[in-house]
Formats: sequence, C-alpha cells, structure tokens
Amino acid sequence: MVRIFALAATLALALSSPALGGGWAVTTLDNVPDRFEAGQSYSIGYTIRQHGVTPVAVDRTEIQITHNESGKRLSFRGVADGPIGHYLATLTIPASGSWTWEVTQGPFAPHALGTLTVSLAATAAAPAAIVAVPAPAAQAPAGPNGLLLGGLLVALAGAAVLIGGQLAAVRRPTHT
Repeated sequence: MVRIFALAATLALALSSPALGGGWAVTTLDNVPDRFEAGQSYSIGYTIRQHGVTPVAVDRTEIQITHNESGKRLSFRGVADGPIGHYLATLTIPASGSWTWEVTQGPFAPHALGTLTVSLAATAAAPAAIVAVPAPAAQAPAGPNGLLLGGLLVALAGAAVLIGGQLAAVRRPTHT
C-alpha cells in the first residue's frame, strides 16, 4: 500500500513540474500622462516582466483600449524599444468617456491596466479634468498554474511523510 502512495506522489510530481515552466507576466508602465484628451496621440512605454521580475521579449504586444459605453475596441501595436522587454506604443483615444485598457503580453495572459477617463480636448475657457486610475498591484494567478503548484506542494509533503514513515519502519540490526 505504501508503494502505491509513493508511486502516486512521484507521478503527481512528474506530471505537474512541466506546467510550472510557463508562468505569468505583468506589465509596468513608464511615465503615464496626468491628462488624456480625445484625439491626442500619446506614446506609452512599458516593460513586460515574467513572474513580475525578469524583463522578457515577446513576439507581439499591444495596448488595447475598450470604450466602456460603446464597447468599441482599439489596438495599438507595441514596438521593441531599448532594453529587453521594453516596448513603446503610440495610441490615440478617439472619443471622450471611460476607457478600459490592457496590454497583451505575447504568450502570457493580458495585463489589465485599469480605467482611463478621457475628456474632450481642453479649450482655453474650460480645461478638462482627466483622471488615470491604475490597476491594482499584480498578484500570482490562482488559475491552473497556481492550482498545479498547490498540488505539487501537497505531493511533496505526502512524499516526505511516506519516506519518513519508511525510514522509521526500518530496523537497524543490533550487535551483541
């Protein structure tokens, strides 16, 4: 019976470890303008970091914006710029209102950036008040990779218990 549990723990360990290689990524923005106005172009620099730490180059990345009232979605391609993992996208927000934005990160899941409030172009009589609301800090995903990591930890703990039990059961010969 103990051998079956040991085999199951070893099998769980072997099957879950390749899944740990994929991971996740976060995007950090360079300086973001304090104000966004409809019809203006903005160059936004950003860095994609695998596991939130290591800058990583990806084949394709975009800043995508979605107008919350109309559902209109626009994409602005990021171009490699400077060190590995750093990109620059130039975007023009065509209409005022509330926009949700995110960055596609190649093979990783998109990273939500929060909501932008964009106003009509400011006039001399009435400057526009625009607020950029950043997304909450990124956390490790609780999705499939997080579940596999939890399964791996449980399998390792089980294997340690089984090995400890086997070692305790082994009797050393006594010499008289």
